[in-house]
Order: sequence, then structure tokens, then C-alpha cells
Amino acid sequence: MVVKFDGFEMSETFACPVDRLFSAFTDPIAKRAWYVDGAHTDTHDTVAYALDAKVGGKEVFRLVLNDKTPVPGLEIEMVGECVARIDNALLVYSSRMIARGHVVSITNETFEFAVDGAGARLRLTQQGTYLDGSDGPDLRRRGHEQLLSDLRRYLAG
Repeated sequence: MVVKFDGFEMSETFACPVDRLFSAFTDPIAKRAWYVDGAHTDTHDTVAYALDAKVGGKEVFRLVLNDKTPVPGLEIEMVGECVARIDNALLVYSSRMIARGHVVSITNETFEFAVDGAGARLRLTQQGTYLDGSDGPDLRRRGHEQLLSDLRRYLAG
């Protein structure tokens, strides 16, 4: 078995109040709009999505990759638990990705929110363990870059 460890940090500033940015991560309808139904929808079909952003609450996202990917038909499930929350300041999730019935990655993600002038700043820190069959740290980092781009478009709209 191959095990890879990786961590990365990203920081972005958004032209919105910090409470709106925080809500984009904690409101199930808002998060689905940019996270689930964003630009990635051309590569997958969503089977299920649910979010309970309270401490101890779960976020579950199940999808099936389509023929625009190297592995059409692959079902992926992402299950996360909110382990810490301070409104408008902090969210921490512990998550795992499951493919073909096996856990392929485990991540801890910390989202820090702060006022930045007239806007809001988000700092994302991810620490990951990637097992056989995972997308790997490089693809995960690029995926988060795309997600933050989707979030920016959502907040601008």
C-alpha cells in the first residue's frame, strides 16, 4: 500500500461581508449552489448532498463520474464531520473520501474567516492522508482552487 501525506494552505479575499462568506459554507442551499452544482457538474452526476454545519454535524456528498472523466461510472462518497465552529470565524472538518467501497483519503480542513477591509478573507489549511486509489494531493489542491473560483462566482452573482 502506498500512503502519501500532504498539506497546503490557500488564502483568498472576497468582496462580501464575512457573515455572507461564512454562510456560503454553512447554509446547505448556498453551499450546494457553489460546491455541488458549480463547475464540476460537467464531470459528474450528484446522487446525494446533505449538510449539517453544527459541531458534530455531517456533510455527505455522493456523486457518479461521467464519460468526461477517465473513470466513468465510478461512485465517490465524501463524508465529513464538523469538529469545531466559531460563527463568522472558524470551521474545522474531518473528512474521508470513499471510492469502490474503500477509504482513499482522510483530510482535516480548517477554514478561517476574517474581515478584510470592506470584504472578507478566507484561509484554508488542509492536511491529508492519501491511500491507494485516491486522487492524490496535487489533484486535490487543483480541485480546491476550482472550488474557490466557483465560490467567487457564486458570491458575485
